[in-house]
Amino acid sequence: MGLLNIFEVTPGMELEQAIISPENGQCLLKSGSILSIRNIEKLKELDINEVAIKDRNTIFISPNDKMQKMLISDFIHSLRSTSPKNPEANKNDYVVKVASHLEKLIIKIAKSEDVLDFLVQLRIINKEKLYDPAIYTAVLSGLVAGCMTLSNEEITAAVIGGLLHDIGLAEMPTLVPLEELSPQQEKLWLEHPTYGYYFAVQKNIPKVIANGIQYHHERWDGSGYPKGLSGEAIPIVARIINVCAHYAQLLIDKKPPYMAVEELYGTSGIYFDPDVVQAFVNNIPIYPLGEMVRLSTKEVGIVSNIRKNKGPRPIIKIYYNRVNRPISEDKIIDLGVERTIFIEEIL
Repeated sequence: MGLLNIFEVTPGMELEQAIISPENGQCLLKSGSILSIRNIEKLKELDINEVAIKDRNTIFISPNDKMQKMLISDFIHSLRSTSPKNPEANKNDYVVKVASHLEKLIIKIAKSEDVLDFLVQLRIINKEKLYDPAIYTAVLSGLVAGCMTLSNEEITAAVIGGLLHDIGLAEMPTLVPLEELSPQQEKLWLEHPTYGYYFAVQKNIPKVIANGIQYHHERWDGSGYPKGLSGEAIPIVARIINVCAHYAQLLIDKKPPYMAVEELYGTSGIYFDPDVVQAFVNNIPIYPLGEMVRLSTKEVGIVSNIRKNKGPRPIIKIYYNRVNRPISEDKIIDLGVERTIFIEEIL
């Protein structure tokens, strides 16, 4: 047994002695209790500085405690891959501000046991098809909501809604890995936003988030599901999640980013809210600064400026010609000017 400073205590450690409240003498935690994140935070609030730990080298960490660490790590990694801390690597200075806010926000969100419960389900059902896209959708949704200067409540709802938008699929896990669905399976699949809505409501998750989950497959022209809502009748959080989840899915399906953005453009005003699409395109850097790319001309270069042009049309400094030979001349291609040239591949 050994007394351990509360700031050295980690989730999963086992108490050797009961913890007694210094205020009223009540037993807060019994001997043998396994400490959780919530326990530890509460003890800090009560100014309990030391606890007796049975064996600091053995932990019995819960899935939720493990998920909390993974959520924060995975979200911030995805956020900083999309919006690096280097200001020049972002479309504008405001995105930098929004990303900084999201980095703090996810730490608060990760304290919600209900959110963690849902994410554990997504991860164990299918990490590649459910959990990973949820993280990326949440990052994109938070950035777009922030850049549209929505309220903090709506930004938070966009992030949590992005994380949980497909939680209804937890009710039909056998369908998730299938490439093709039968008519009966397709009918069941179309119910997943409604299942997700009721799962969220049962956990007392705020209505603004539950609505984002329920309506994230509605379309601007009314052709979506489950209710066939159209235009501004679709909640703004759901409209944002719809665009971001669709883009994330296109990348998962191996579509090049420029083709994914062109699809958003092409269906803007039909499937997607034009304002959300514009906010996405104007603020999300599709091709990160410093990325090596191959152009449709087969030349290879480095993304040298993403701020000059809007949309996925950065400036490229060419280093290799179409047969992969180094070039001696200084060659810059501005894709905002050369509209018939596009980025074919990220190398």
